[in-house]
Amino acid sequence: MLSAIVATFGAMLCGAVVFVHGAHAQTTDCTVTKAQIAQIAAIQNDPTLTPAQELAQELALRKELVSQTITCAEGQVSELQTALENASTTDAMGQSVQLQLLGNLNDASNFYNLQLQKLSDSGIAGTESVAANVLSWRKDTLAPLSETVNNFILWSSNQSLFATAETRLDQTQRAVSFLESANQDADLQTAFDQANASLGDAESENIAARNALAQRLGPDQSLALIKQSLDSLSDTYQDFFNVSTLIKNSLSQ
Repeated sequence: MLSAIVATFGAMLCGAVVFVHGAHAQTTDCTVTKAQIAQIAAIQNDPTLTPAQELAQELALRKELVSQTITCAEGQVSELQTALENASTTDAMGQSVQLQLLGNLNDASNFYNLQLQKLSDSGIAGTESVAANVLSWRKDTLAPLSETVNNFILWSSNQSLFATAETRLDQTQRAVSFLESANQDADLQTAFDQANASLGDAESENIAARNALAQRLGPDQSLALIKQSLDSLSDTYQDFFNVSTLIKNSLSQ
């Protein structure tokens, strides 16, 4: 019979340390399967085992499963650390956020190491306690941290797009100024002003996203600002296209 204590143990472990991220998706599945949990029930229902043997085997299996999930989760944290270290930004505040998040991930690694140490000397109740701690900490601390780290990686990767847009704006401005010096074109100037304003909006939203990461606002908030900045940047490139069309028409006259 699958006892309540086994069912509780399974709930603590199943899905406790599976992470799915946006910018840096981790594909390793650290979930303990139902089949593995059922092994505990099999030990409990084995009539050939003495109570002492049953307790020893059940405890060993419980420790193995908890250790497995923690070790796998440590690997996921390590992957995040590597991805975060490889993220590049010249922005001073961005670099500060990066260092802070690396420190937080180091704390996560230390937490898992501590849980493994506690597990080695634990009995049945202690093993359940470790599993519960891992699940609770993952949900309340590591999950939002992982999302924030991935948002930062996404934000940092976007900075080259903004730098390219700045270069494009400068090039466009020189072309517009050259044509305007020969022949005033109100439509051309208006189109350029729109592109300039769109890029200004995108850059303001990009800074707001960085500030949200620095202030450790909710991951959903920082991600929404990142997406908003990219939408505005997309509008900017549409505006660039409009300016280019007007320039082409002007030169063909």
